[in-house]
Amino acid sequence: MTEKPLVSFLCATYNQRDYIANCIDGFLAQKVNFPIEIIIHDDASTDGTAEIVKQYAAKFPDIIKPILQTENQYSKKTGIWKSFIYPAAQGKYFADCEGDDYWVDPNKIQKQVDFLESHPNYSACAHRCKKFNCQSLQYETPFPHVTEERDFSLKDIILGGGGFLGTNTLVYTREFLPDYNEDYWKLSPVGDFPQMLSLAKRGKIHYFPDEMSVYRVYAKGSWSNRTLLGPDAFERRSEHVSKMRESLKEFNRHTSLEYNNAIQEKIDLNDFNLYWDFGKWSLLKTTDHYKQRSFIGKLKALYHCFKVRFKPSH
Repeated sequence: MTEKPLVSFLCATYNQRDYIANCIDGFLAQKVNFPIEIIIHDDASTDGTAEIVKQYAAKFPDIIKPILQTENQYSKKTGIWKSFIYPAAQGKYFADCEGDDYWVDPNKIQKQVDFLESHPNYSACAHRCKKFNCQSLQYETPFPHVTEERDFSLKDIILGGGGFLGTNTLVYTREFLPDYNEDYWKLSPVGDFPQMLSLAKRGKIHYFPDEMSVYRVYAKGSWSNRTLLGPDAFERRSEHVSKMRESLKEFNRHTSLEYNNAIQEKIDLNDFNLYWDFGKWSLLKTTDHYKQRSFIGKLKALYHCFKVRFKPSH
C-alpha cells in the first residue's frame, strides 16, 4: 500500500513544452524525508507538453499523477485548481509551481515543511525568488526586496500585491486552503493575489530570504506576455487594474474595512504604476502617490514620463 503523501506538489501547465521538463526536474530533485506526490494538470496543450508529462509519469508512476485534459478548461471558464487539482491532492501541505517556473534548491520543500510542522499557527511559508526575463534572456532583481527572515502580515500582502511573493515559493497547509467561493476571488483577474490574501487572512506567513526558485517573466503564453506586451498593452493593463480595484474593494467589505487604509493605498499604487509604466503624465498627476512626492520627486516623474512617451522605436 502506497504511503499517503505529506506534501502535494501542484502544477498547472498549458503549451509550455520548452519549460515543463525544467519544472518537473525541480520537483524530482527535492531531498525530503517524507512521502510526496506530484500532480500535473495539462489543459489540453497543443504543443507537445502533455507528451512530456506522460513520459515523466511513465518513469515515476508512484509519485507523478497527471491530469490530462482533452478539452481546454480555461476557455470554458472552469476553475482548474478548484475543480481538478485540489480535489486530486492528498497531502497535508501543498506546494505550487506553474509549468513555466521551477525550483532550484533541493532542500526547499524540506526546509519549508519543517517550519510549518513546528509552527501550526502559520498558514504558509514562502521565500525569495529569482526572476528570469525570457525576452532579454537575463536574470532580473530577485523579489521581494526583503533580505531578512521574517513574518508577513495581511497588511504586508495587501501592499505588496500579487507580484510580492512568487506562487512557486509557497508551501501552505491544506487546513488553510483558500476559499475560491468568496466574491473578492471571483472578481480578481488573477489567482495569485487573492490566494495570498486568503492565506494571510487565515494565519501568518513566514518568509525565508533564500532564493530557492525561478519565476519566468514574458514566457510564451504567460500572463506577463499576454498582458504587458503588444500595441494594446495599455488597454489590457488598464482593464487588469480596473478588475483588481473591484476585487480589492470587495475584499475591503469582506474584512469589514479593517484594512481600509492599506487597501486604498494599494488601489492608488496600482493606478500610479500603470501610468508610470506607460508615461501617462496627466493621469499620473491625479494619484496620491504622485501628490505625496517632493518637488524634486515630481520633476523626476515628469522626466520619466517624457522619456517613456518619446522613446524611439526600433
